[in-house]
Amino acid sequence: MILETLSLFSFWNAVNVFCIISILYVVNFYFLYFIRQNPLPGPFPLPLVGNLFQLLLFAGDIGKWGLHCQEKYGDIWETYVGNAKIIWLARADLAEKLMSPSRDSNYFHRTWENCGFNELGFSASGIIFNRNKTTWAFNRKMFAQAITSSKFTTPAIEWVQTMFVEMEGYLLGLGYDEKEFNFADWIPRLFTDMLFAMTMDKYACTLATLYNSHNPPKLAPYPEEAVAESDIFVKSMRKQFHALKYFRFTPEIIRNKTPFGRKKTKDYLDNLVWLRGVLINIIREKREKIMNTDEALRPDLMTLLAAVNTSKDMTQKSESIVEPPLTDEEIGNCFIDITSGGIDTSSNLICSIIYCIVKHPEVKKRLRFELDTVLGTDPVRIISHEDLNKLEYTEAVIQEVSRLHPVTPFVSRLPDKDDVIGGYPIKGGELLFVSVSGIQLHPKHWHNPKEFNPDRFLERDRSSIKCEFPMFGGGLRLCPGRQLAMTEMKIIIAMIFRKYDPELATPDTTPKYKYEGINRCYELMLRFKKRID
Repeated sequence: MILETLSLFSFWNAVNVFCIISILYVVNFYFLYFIRQNPLPGPFPLPLVGNLFQLLLFAGDIGKWGLHCQEKYGDIWETYVGNAKIIWLARADLAEKLMSPSRDSNYFHRTWENCGFNELGFSASGIIFNRNKTTWAFNRKMFAQAITSSKFTTPAIEWVQTMFVEMEGYLLGLGYDEKEFNFADWIPRLFTDMLFAMTMDKYACTLATLYNSHNPPKLAPYPEEAVAESDIFVKSMRKQFHALKYFRFTPEIIRNKTPFGRKKTKDYLDNLVWLRGVLINIIREKREKIMNTDEALRPDLMTLLAAVNTSKDMTQKSESIVEPPLTDEEIGNCFIDITSGGIDTSSNLICSIIYCIVKHPEVKKRLRFELDTVLGTDPVRIISHEDLNKLEYTEAVIQEVSRLHPVTPFVSRLPDKDDVIGGYPIKGGELLFVSVSGIQLHPKHWHNPKEFNPDRFLERDRSSIKCEFPMFGGGLRLCPGRQLAMTEMKIIIAMIFRKYDPELATPDTTPKYKYEGINRCYELMLRFKKRID
């Protein structure tokens, strides 16, 4: 009886202590909130979660939530994640400092230091997540040097067309010129196959795998062993994409202190070790081939990166600068960066582009006129680099769709030291979000901003469109692969609309999106009708 009484007493003591601590935490949270310096307008936060509960009202779509907040609070406001304040900027002049390309910029870092990325080994390696300015600058320079080299761009243009023709054959083989199909299933695989070919001179076979899964009368023309081997590698890459999200957003105590978290963490880390091992073996094979042959090398990106700053360097650079080659590990991490940022962004934008063109017949007519003028009426004529430079209206269409439907609705920056933006003091270490959606739909920057009008990019001096259109980010972190991305999209749009007349499954068909760090299109039902005009 005495033990039961003591046990009950201990239980209620624990409850009382918990309640007291909770009350003190809430009181302290709101005390600090109400006496904060330089308060900005914004939604009212809750303890522990901040404003995350309000984001749930928008199904987790941070872009739509940002537009809602902009309409309610203006072009600069604050939100909270737990106790951490985030300042949003939704006007071009407010984002100007963040988008400055100056090497002395106060806004080099994307976000707070992340212990998850430290655990993965990306915080001081590669490009995208690298927080070490010295290694980042060197890696980015070498990457840009390789990816802009004519040795790379010329075969890259050929690879895009080759892979599109392969996809085209599969779609026609499955009768998708008459039957409706989900285009959003195919286009990420097209970009995956293109990227693997351009970066490693290897076939990912993801298009072939999807085609074979439909049980066609004749399987794709690849050996089963090659398809299976590629499938294992591609699945490992996709698993790594999920790992990046897991390690970025899952608290360390859950990742490493709970049974479920430890198991998942180990699984992701084991996969990364395997993936890096495979990549390093491929890189070493390429280095050996580079050093032991006098024949012309296949200029895939991995070969170019392995050869850069060696006697077999195929890129254009100043001969007066002597720099070391990239290590195997850096090349491998750069490859992971490329696949992380170069597949989903462009492929999802393509879905939006096709939908907008189909819904605007006058735009489709002008687009085809340009394609016929530049490329001629032969639907299988090879597209050259010179042709792409002449497709100005095609590029304007791509830009206008990206303005209205940005794949990435915001970009983040972290000031190293105190600053002032729009008259508001900003503390070093306070995270800032640039609302891409808010800026690109702002009436101060765009006439009739919600109207689909590609001509706006032809009528304005493009050099004057800077912070108003951060399609590829901006500042020091401007996307180094932006020219390749635009090249890929122009070729794909040209190859579709010069030969086909894509048709929505029903007049009411719309793309379906889900926010997963980017606006991912997971459904766009089409028929690939042959062009008859």
